[in-house]
Amino acid sequence: MADRDERQVTLVDVSQRREVSQQMYRQAGGWELALSPVLFALIGYGLDRLFGTVPVITIVFAVLGLVGAVVRLYYGYDAEMKAHEESGSWRR
Repeated sequence: MADRDERQVTLVDVSQRREVSQQMYRQAGGWELALSPVLFALIGYGLDRLFGTVPVITIVFAVLGLVGAVVRLYYGYDAEMKAHEESGSWRR
C-alpha cells in the first residue's frame, strides 16, 4: 500500500513540475518579446556612438530585435500546436 501511495505522489509531482516548466516557458516568451528590442537598441546605440550616426543604427537594431522575437515566438507556438494536434485523442 505504501508503494502505491509513493507512486501516486510521484506521478502528481511529475505532473506539477511539467506544468510549472510549461508556464515558465510561456512567461519567457513575454520577457523575450520585451527585452530583445531593448538589448538590440542598446547595442545599436553603442554602434551609433562609435560611428557618429546616433538614431539610425539604434532604430534598425530595435526593429530587428522586435521582429526576431516575434518570429521566434510564432515558430515556437506553431511547433507546440502541431505537437498538440499530433498527440490529441482525436488523431486516432
